[in-house]
Amino acid sequence: GDIRFSYWAGVGAQALVKGQVESKGGQLIITIRLFDPYGKEMLVGKQYKADSSNMRKVAHRFSNEIMEALTGVRGVFNTKIAFAAVSGKKSKEIFVMDMDGYKPFSVTKNKSINISPSFSPNGGSVVFTSYMRGNPDIYVSKIGGGSLRRLSSGKGSNLTPAWSPLGNPIAFASSANSLANLYTVSSTGRGMHRLTRNYNIDISPSWSPGGESIVFASERAGGLHLFKTSAAGGGTERLTFVGYQNDMPDWSPMGDKIAFAGRDMGTFDIFIMNPDGSNIQRLTIATGSNEHPTFSPDGRLIAFSSTREGGASLYIMRADGTNQTRVSKGNGILPDWGPQVE
Repeated sequence: GDIRFSYWAGVGAQALVKGQVESKGGQLIITIRLFDPYGKEMLVGKQYKADSSNMRKVAHRFSNEIMEALTGVRGVFNTKIAFAAVSGKKSKEIFVMDMDGYKPFSVTKNKSINISPSFSPNGGSVVFTSYMRGNPDIYVSKIGGGSLRRLSSGKGSNLTPAWSPLGNPIAFASSANSLANLYTVSSTGRGMHRLTRNYNIDISPSWSPGGESIVFASERAGGLHLFKTSAAGGGTERLTFVGYQNDMPDWSPMGDKIAFAGRDMGTFDIFIMNPDGSNIQRLTIATGSNEHPTFSPDGRLIAFSSTREGGASLYIMRADGTNQTRVSKGNGILPDWGPQVE
């Protein structure tokens, strides 16, 4: 009753958030409401009980509510990003952090080279490549640690794993029997199946949201270009025809776009296109080397690594390339944006 809606509408505010924090019995009572200044009505009202250490979590939960009320799609402020980072003198470990860069923690601590993490659909595990036993192999680990399983055979190079959105299988590139081709294997290490049989390198698979197709990078057309194939392994279709090194594709969870890194003038930049290869748009330019894009669960944001400030760090931007913002506090490469699990 005491909100001056006409004032907020007059200054062009499209929405208004009002909040109140009270201390009661050792806990904080947080009341937050979202209003429409033009309709003069409350759109969302929530009350949370939390201690001071959970204030960020409360803010993120209500931010998700705001996004859902205004757009119809829930926000991703409670999601996490997995990535690899230099740890010590020579090792790279797998880490997980909040999507805004806070609370990073390590998944691996083996003092080896661990790269290319990919979240399970439920967000509880990651699959990655590790040299912990000398050979680059595919491993699965629970986020909280404890469980570690090797999925590949210990032969050849086994790289760039990608977890199916259906839960199984996991796609990856392996040179165990030839030059790197694409394979799938279950999360238990059983049922290995070869997808591509090509005399050139196939690498970097990424699943369509429904799990029926895989986009990947291949040298079968000369330079490294992007192709699409059935998840059962057949009917390969070329998607990119420009540039000489297009790699690291990621299919949007909405199904409408594929992001990838393309080399131009010696460095990589991030591009986006339709799933049929049409309407390629450039999202980064003249900002160092920008690589390994990964979509947020709602398809509205893209995380990626960039060397624009020296060493590689992690950034996020809108899917149209605007609002490019650094989120990692230290170094970071090869990010994978986790699922919406709350």
